Amino acid sequence: MAREIEVKLQAPAAVARRLIDAPWLRRMEAAPPKRERLVSVYYDTAHRALREKGVSLRVRRIGQKRVQTVKAGPRGTCGPFCQHEWEHEIDGDRPAFDRIADTALDQFPRKRLKRELRPIFTTDITRAALPLRCDGSVIELAVDRGKVRTRRRSAAISEIELELKAGDPAALVKLAERIARATHASYGAASKGERGHALARAGEPAAVGARAIVLDPAMTAGEAFTTIALSCLHDFAANRDAVLAGLPEGVHQMRIGLRRLRAALSFFKELLQDRESARIRRQLKWLLGELGPARDLDVFIDESVVPRQRTREDGRALDTLKSELQHRREACIARAKKAVAGDRYRRVVLDTALWSTGGAWSRRAERALAERREGKIADFAGAELARREHKIEKRVKRLAKLDPRRRHKLRIAAKKLRYADEFFASLYERGSRPRRLKRHRKAAKALQSALGKLTDMHVHDAMADNFLRPQRRAAKKPQKAFGFGFISGEDHARAKSLLAEAAKAGAALNKAKPFWN
Repeated sequence: MAREIEVKLQAPAAVARRLIDAPWLRRMEAAPPKRERLVSVYYDTAHRALREKGVSLRVRRIGQKRVQTVKAGPRGTCGPFCQHEWEHEIDGDRPAFDRIADTALDQFPRKRLKRELRPIFTTDITRAALPLRCDGSVIELAVDRGKVRTRRRSAAISEIELELKAGDPAALVKLAERIARATHASYGAASKGERGHALARAGEPAAVGARAIVLDPAMTAGEAFTTIALSCLHDFAANRDAVLAGLPEGVHQMRIGLRRLRAALSFFKELLQDRESARIRRQLKWLLGELGPARDLDVFIDESVVPRQRTREDGRALDTLKSELQHRREACIARAKKAVAGDRYRRVVLDTALWSTGGAWSRRAERALAERREGKIADFAGAELARREHKIEKRVKRLAKLDPRRRHKLRIAAKKLRYADEFFASLYERGSRPRRLKRHRKAAKALQSALGKLTDMHVHDAMADNFLRPQRRAAKKPQKAFGFGFISGEDHARAKSLLAEAAKAGAALNKAKPFWN
């Protein structure tokens, strides 16, 4: 079994083809380039049982040789430190079931797997591989051009892969940055396997939810951060096509991925005290701001306006309000599309990926910082979880006295704690810990939800103030004012019960036994 440390870029086919012969790159070559054709058949069951468990199985034809590869990681890819790979040379074109022992396929019943496995898609790639020496590290550069195809569809593939064979991940990042500048490449968030599964599914854009994150207890805190950050990056970047298609759920899932990533930056902030990390934070905040208005309007329409339309006989005022909200939502969706279609978005994703893999934060030599970064992730996570829960516990006890701003900050703290529970769940899978973790997550989510509804009231008030400013169609203003007023009145009538709900959830969270001890 091997752990891969790699970076994948996407570039136009003509640009990628010329890269391998670039004079500046050839000066780094450790051996002449090797060109070969790789035809890989990916297997799964009809119900995608392997994919759901984060496992992929392929049989690759390289000349007369056949190589069977099993890869494991949440949904197939979650970063360089949690992707595991098992390779075996086999005799035929079909999977060899006598070579799957001690791989990620061990979790599936052997006889059933043998009966249900079938080819799902094929990749046909021409690869040019060039071994390089860069800053004392050995890196393999591979330029892949070809197609992924199912029985009915096909799509072009043009990728540049950089894999660290020996040395420092920082060297890999430095080379990837130079290649990206030279080729205007973007970060390849989706693996060939994911692209193949998307093509097999329908080929239509679809929202992608957050995946489970699997951490190895032997990881250092720095390795765990890289794994978590790249997983969250994948989660938001995988929704780009859905946002461009104008899908509300795509905007929602991209925002969740961004918020999870920002929560990870907060959790590991003591490791990220440098200018590069601060720049990444600003860029992520910009992107979140471009998506926010569209999502806020979706939530208001779906959760506040539509339900009340169904229960009121006189829905005319709400009809008018809904029409205006939908009109504004279209403008906000256009803003979100423009953001993810632009070059700034490309740079944000690429810079975040490279920074996560081997940014300046991973090389800082201060003794205390290096010790924390190289310490065991279980120790780091346990100390940080305890610290954050203690802060929340103190605020919960004063909940009735908190003003809206402080309640909002408590909500954010509860949300970050819930995300942290998700990040580190794989470290606490034995004994009574899973049950404790489940109770903890449930209480944190309930606290976040109740406080979120209280925050929404103030968001709705601000939205009403914005909508009811003087407009050309002043005749409709009274109807909109009535609609907003009706919703605001009902919202504020629930404030007392929501506070009680938040207090109950907070008490449950304070009472929950720590799962990290």
